[in-house]
Amino acid sequence: MAVALVTGAARRRGIGRATALRLARDGADVACLDIARPYEEFPEYGLATADELEEVVAEIEALGRRAMAVRADVSDWDQVHAAVAEASEALGVIDRVANVAGGAGFGMGAGPLLQISEREFDQVIDVNLKGTWMVSRACAGRMIEAGIGGRIVNVSSQAGKRGFPMLGAYCAAKAGVILLTQVMAAELGPSNVTVNAVCPGTVDTRLLNPGEGDLSAMVGKEWIDREIPLGRLQTADDVANAIAFLLSDDAAYITGEALNVSGGQTMV
Repeated sequence: MAVALVTGAARRRGIGRATALRLARDGADVACLDIARPYEEFPEYGLATADELEEVVAEIEALGRRAMAVRADVSDWDQVHAAVAEASEALGVIDRVANVAGGAGFGMGAGPLLQISEREFDQVIDVNLKGTWMVSRACAGRMIEAGIGGRIVNVSSQAGKRGFPMLGAYCAAKAGVILLTQVMAAELGPSNVTVNAVCPGTVDTRLLNPGEGDLSAMVGKEWIDREIPLGRLQTADDVANAIAFLLSDDAAYITGEALNVSGGQTMV
């Protein structure tokens, strides 16, 4: 039975939460990792709460799967390794990893490159790119030691494939995730560990839509019809479905890919 670790798992309407629930429905036990508190230096940037983390664990347990909450900052080496050790001891060796934690926002890395601060830029790189590497490293080492192989999926973005003004730090981090994915796929392949990335487009999550309003109405049907061939915004479940496929046995011969999950918004 698969044991999965999902980072950024707690926030309501988030890709991480949708992924954790989808993997549980597919039969996995799930360690739900989230920082579950505001960043000290960027307190206005929206993150999940401890209550949200406990909620997703309860939802998974209601599906009949084992689950646990693990609080950690993915950009902190000691916290990451402690979290992976804790989850492995409780649930068994982790053989499925979804690196979802990430993001950027105004006041934390979003804005003109000539105006954002060094600390904002560093934070975006640390959470999106460095965190993906550290979590993958900690889990893959245990997979190899146990001789079980495994699957890793990293959430990049269409912003990792083409530049978006006001998102320079985020674009750089997500482009880095794609190349990191390719290198890990080459290095870990002989140990039967596949590593892939997904590249979402415009997703109706709290990252873009922190309130309860209709994001489709905010951006407008004209924009959606012009930019997205499938004619609607993405949901977190759309991305979770792709992640679940790449973590499944059906994707056993796929590695090093960066799969667009954008409704056709990005096709490169």
